[in-house]
Amino acid sequence: MIISILNTLVSGMTSSTDKFTFGYGADWFANLDLDEATFPVVYLDQPVTNDYQLTAGNYIGEVYPITLFFMYKSELDYTPQQHDVNCITPANNAIRQFISVCQDSELIDEVSDASGNEFTNLLDVNVSGKSLSITLKPRINASACIQ
Repeated sequence: MIISILNTLVSGMTSSTDKFTFGYGADWFANLDLDEATFPVVYLDQPVTNDYQLTAGNYIGEVYPITLFFMYKSELDYTPQQHDVNCITPANNAIRQFISVCQDSELIDEVSDASGNEFTNLLDVNVSGKSLSITLKPRINASACIQ
């Protein structure tokens, strides 16, 4: 469920003239998957876990603490300033946009616990940017019959 929601949210994001690509998988898969990717990429770290929220009214909600990597193609010989201008600052702007998109989306009920970390020259594909750890509560309209 959360993967398709994230794909929808990310597909609506733009950075200057670039459209973001969405991907997901374990670290070993990311190294293979990103060889063919069009950057910038928002990549969902795996595995995806969730917590269930039980209420007095028998509603069972789901909360997803996830980590996303906002990645831009980088070069090994980038200076710290080049990493900042070409990767870190755009990734930070993309994170702000993503959080705003989540807050405005009909697909998400609640956004909380957002924090980020910078990274440079991550993975074999050589990407730099920022990670975002965030908790999302998707809007669930399905009812469940429990006996």
